[in-house]
Amino acid sequence: MDPLKKINIIEYRDGSFSESADSVTSEKRLRIFSNDKEVLSLLCTPTMVRELVVGFALSEGLVENKGRKDLQQPWCAERIEIMWKQDEIEVHLPVEFPEAPATLTSGCAKGITFISNVSEEQIPVIKDNVSVNISAIIGQYQEFQKRSELFRATGGVHSAALCDEQEIIVFADDIGRHNAVDKIIGYAFLENIPLKGKLLLLSGRLSSEITTKTITAGIPILVSRAAPTDLSIDIARRSKLTLIGFLRGRRLNIYSGADRILK
Repeated sequence: MDPLKKINIIEYRDGSFSESADSVTSEKRLRIFSNDKEVLSLLCTPTMVRELVVGFALSEGLVENKGRKDLQQPWCAERIEIMWKQDEIEVHLPVEFPEAPATLTSGCAKGITFISNVSEEQIPVIKDNVSVNISAIIGQYQEFQKRSELFRATGGVHSAALCDEQEIIVFADDIGRHNAVDKIIGYAFLENIPLKGKLLLLSGRLSSEITTKTITAGIPILVSRAAPTDLSIDIARRSKLTLIGFLRGRRLNIYSGADRILK
């Protein structure tokens, strides 16, 4: 499926109307079935769908992340059936979803999470002693902002990326912030990329759900140009996540975990 669509529109410019073509982001419904029963649906950009489903399962705690050596378990990518239809995507999984109630998230695209009901005691503490030079963070975020061809074409997506001090390892776009993060987590799992010592870069708001997904995945540093919420900061501080927001030019705010950041 194409992540964008060309449509005809009417533009108003300098006091006059004219017809023109415009690129808009493609938005598709992703329906997830568990043993032939539909358990939930998401709205997403139709790219990296397998990674999105695997990342959602991992970040929501629906499957334990044991790496590629555990691909025999029911969540392995080879057993995920994806059916591409004209207006939607069906994904069939040979596993049961938990009975825990889902929560509609604060994000775009009607995101759904099971982790909003996790107690404070269940949120893990990140034990990662990585230290990163602040100039490397700024440099990688500048590169990150150049990556999204889909955003430049449509202006209608969020972006996420996994990186270290040297390079951006994987980049993802989606209409939903949560989906973009899940695509990154799923890709890292399927490609056996260790998350220790890595940074997660994000284009959008740092809500509690985004922070909790990052912590659950074991990524020690989360960076965005946007603002965090108070609950996101509380969770980051309890879990010893390095949380950075308002990265603009050569300025940024560190809300938690400043010990990992070097001048």
